[in-house]
Amino acid sequence: MADAQALLAEAKTMGLFKPQAPFEVHCANCHARLDGRGDCATCGLIGRSEAEIAKRAQVDPAGTAKVLQAAIDRRRAYKPAGRERSAER
Repeated sequence: MADAQALLAEAKTMGLFKPQAPFEVHCANCHARLDGRGDCATCGLIGRSEAEIAKRAQVDPAGTAKVLQAAIDRRRAYKPAGRERSAER
């Protein structure tokens, strides 16, 4: 469970916990379409609260670590649109 707790802390520092309202279908961060759980496959935003993920980590530390690591990896790889163009100017 230490791995899941470390990943929770890292995800928190990256700003990945921004719960979406149940009716929202687009990410507040990158505007991509959210999946059924409110997660964003583009930028790694986790649509569930940190408390809910921490509770899940107590029951399923390996599965939670997998979800968090995938979200962290997506955020690290995420490049906002237009960033390259502004660097060229």
